[in-house]
Amino acid sequence: MKREFGLLGVIVTVVGYVIGASIFILPGQLAATVGPAVIVSYALAAVIALFACIAAAQIGSLYPNAGAGFIAITKLVSPVGGFLTIWLMLAAYIFAIALIANGFSEYFVELLPTVNKQVAAYGVVLFFGLLNLGGVANLVKIQTIIVTLFMIALAAVSFGGLFSTNTENLKPFMPAGLSAVIIAVVPAFFSYGGFMVVMEMAGEIKNPARTIPLGLIVSFIVVLVTYISLSFALVGTINWQLFADMNAPVSKLSEILFGNVGSIFVTIAAVGAAATSVNALILVASRDIIALANAGLASSRFSPDNSIDNSPANSVLLVIFLSVISLALGQTVMEYAVWVSAITLIYQAIIGVALLLIFAKANNEYQKSNFKISPSWLKFWGVGSIIISLAFLYLVFIGSQGRTLGAVVYLFAGIIYYLYQTKKGRT
Repeated sequence: MKREFGLLGVIVTVVGYVIGASIFILPGQLAATVGPAVIVSYALAAVIALFACIAAAQIGSLYPNAGAGFIAITKLVSPVGGFLTIWLMLAAYIFAIALIANGFSEYFVELLPTVNKQVAAYGVVLFFGLLNLGGVANLVKIQTIIVTLFMIALAAVSFGGLFSTNTENLKPFMPAGLSAVIIAVVPAFFSYGGFMVVMEMAGEIKNPARTIPLGLIVSFIVVLVTYISLSFALVGTINWQLFADMNAPVSKLSEILFGNVGSIFVTIAAVGAAATSVNALILVASRDIIALANAGLASSRFSPDNSIDNSPANSVLLVIFLSVISLALGQTVMEYAVWVSAITLIYQAIIGVALLLIFAKANNEYQKSNFKISPSWLKFWGVGSIIISLAFLYLVFIGSQGRTLGAVVYLFAGIIYYLYQTKKGRT
């Protein structure tokens, strides 16, 4: 596979993936629960995301190949651990595609009311799936245009909201108490849960030791400023109690600031944001399947190395098929979000373990890498990633036996598949 992603390509892909439809939906919903302190929830969620960025920068630089996270965990933790991680993340990507496709349909029908929501949801998956079949070069151009559009919209409403802030709307700041603010960090983290995506596309990034860390730094700053400023603009301009019955809160804010024209523009931007997320999710999910094929844990037909045109077409087609099935399950947006957040936290904890084992099992790769985190700081980021991920993972599953059982069943199915594939490889 060719290295076609430069610094700009990495930034727009990561930003487009992280700042998806969730920013147009979740801040308002969370504000209805925790009040103006939603700003604190997003700030705390950013701390979790920071650990993800650091881990992705080091792992992606050590193993600049497709599915770098899978490769790192396989080599540093264990082969079965690597497989289970990619098995989990594939489910997360597929659920996330369904979630964002549903979010896309909500805003799309605001622009074209005659279009059926289900048609719009399935249509965006099929459309960007076909675009992915054409390679990443054109995707980067499309992604850049769309990301620029919705970032202009978000900047406009965030900046405009600063001048329309009414301090009375910020009182009381924590009407539901500190515990509610902490619990809200979990769904808020869903809005940040995409920085490690850069590891899955590491094999297509130019000069990865420089581009990956720099791209993550810029992307993290852009995402953090966007979430904090937009959350502040929402609760500063609109009384938090009104969000409980409000659809499309960012569009409502834009209507207050700029009238109907502004509302239409933001709705278009929301559609674009959802589209870029679906696009990026299809891209990274297909690269995980390629990593499995290259490791002999999936059919060689999914490996572009065995294709005449070096195209990942078969892996993209499989992702489209699985995404359609996920959409057909008909789950709510919040249920999809819970699963994606939980899986991402598990992945982040295992990546933290991998960071701690770099010097014991990959010292040569570390010494050759042009990007190195010092040993003491590697331990800090590794241990911190494990602790903070497990702590918030506990909040996800506490009191939810159904979700716990579902996760156990899916993990067990993965182990059976892994044992079958490895046994088949030995015979």
